[in-house]
Amino acid sequence: MTINLALIDDHQLVLHGLEEKLQSVDKFNVVGSYDNVEQFLLCLKHKPIDVVIMDLMLKEIHGFELINQIHAMGYTDLKIILISGFYEELLHKRALTLGVKAFLRKEVSYEELIGCIINVANGNHIIPDFLVAPQQQVLLSEIELDVLRLLVEEYTNEKIAKALFISRRTVETHVSNICRKLGVNSRIGAVRESLKLRLV
Repeated sequence: MTINLALIDDHQLVLHGLEEKLQSVDKFNVVGSYDNVEQFLLCLKHKPIDVVIMDLMLKEIHGFELINQIHAMGYTDLKIILISGFYEELLHKRALTLGVKAFLRKEVSYEELIGCIINVANGNHIIPDFLVAPQQQVLLSEIELDVLRLLVEEYTNEKIAKALFISRRTVETHVSNICRKLGVNSRIGAVRESLKLRLV
C-alpha cells in the first residue's frame, strides 16, 4: 500500500531534503511539499493525502492554528505528524487534544521518521514515555506561574514588575519563556492556553 504524504516547512533546504529522502522510500509518495500555507491548503483540497508532516513553528502561522484551520475545512481525520525543536510536555498534551498522531524532535533520524510515518498511516499514535509515566518535572517555574496568573488578570508588564518586585525586562523574559513553553506567539495566546490546560 502506497502512503501519500504532504510536507509543510518554511525552511526550503529542510523541506527539499526531507522530500528527497521520503520520496526514495518505496512505500511513500510525496504528493506535495510546501513552504506556503495557502498552497498547502489547496493541496489538501485537490490531492489524496494520508499523512501530513508539519513543522510546528511556521513563519506565517503556528502549527496548532494551522491544524485548527485544517479541521475547520472538514479534514478532521487527517493523520498529522508534528516536528518541533521545542519538546515540552505541555506542547505534547495540546497536540494530542488536536488529534496529532505523533510529535517528533527535529533531531529525529530518518529511520525513526520513516517508522513513525508507517505507524501513523496504520492508525497508531506515537506517544512519548513522559506522557504515559508520571513525571515530577515542573514545566513552568513558580515565578512563571506567578507571572501567568497576573497575565490572566490583564496586568501590564509594568504592573507585573511592581507586583512581583522584579524588573520589567525580567517580566518580558518570563513572558517570552511562557509563550515558548505553551507554544503560542502572544500574551493573549498564553492566557488562552493556560486556561485550556487549567494551569491557573
